[in-house]
Amino acid sequence: MSISAPRYVQGPVARVGRTFRTLAIVQREFLRRATWGPLFAVALTWFIVVVDTVVRVDFATVSHGSVRSAFESIYESAFWDLLLLIVTATVGAGSLADDIGSRSITLYLSRPIRLSDYLAAKASATAAWILIAAVGPGCVAAGLAAALGMVSASDALAAVGGCLAVGIVATVFFTGVALALSSFTRRSLYAGVAIFGTVLAVSASVGVVSGITGNADLLYADIASNVQGIAEAAFGLPSPYATDPVASVAVLLLTGSVLLGLAWWRLSRIEVVGE
Repeated sequence: MSISAPRYVQGPVARVGRTFRTLAIVQREFLRRATWGPLFAVALTWFIVVVDTVVRVDFATVSHGSVRSAFESIYESAFWDLLLLIVTATVGAGSLADDIGSRSITLYLSRPIRLSDYLAAKASATAAWILIAAVGPGCVAAGLAAALGMVSASDALAAVGGCLAVGIVATVFFTGVALALSSFTRRSLYAGVAIFGTVLAVSASVGVVSGITGNADLLYADIASNVQGIAEAAFGLPSPYATDPVASVAVLLLTGSVLLGLAWWRLSRIEVVGE
């Protein structure tokens, strides 16, 4: 009788596809942002937008005013943009900065995953949070108004379409801002301050310069002016603003895309050691 050492055989390790790896990063990033800060910012946005919209729609119904104008009124001031900016700063500040600061980005990119897949996953998770805050409250308010008998189903569906149009365009812009500024620092706090400060500084300075010079084209650099013009067109209302809604859509989408390209360029400069 002989005693021999056991023989261990390792089977082949199957690699998952690109789609599975990308979705895994999306899921991890989305759940990682479910902390008190982003949740509070999103909840605050939902509460303010839903309550404000329902109250205005109820008043418009009683006074026989324009229901579409009541649904659109939340976009008239810069307050909606400020709420979305707060959500963007709390959700997107650490999207790339946390990975850069902890050097975990090198672990991501040293594995069989492309930079474009990594950035797309981060952008998708960030955009999902922003989209929840940008589109969700308006759609819920429209549903509540219809359920309470304030508006007809057709008016509610039209309001949902308007909320989707404005929210999707704004989401692309704010996602680009978040990822671009988050890619240039190792600290999410710095990125959050940069996101908040940059958008506010540009909007404030553009408004002042445009008022002094009388050049309305400068307003295309102001997120609030663009959102207001897009909202008027999306809800089928005549626009008193100097900006063209189609041009505003193009500006926001192009700016968001360029900023995402800037984030991709910044990440491509990071040295990664392969396995």
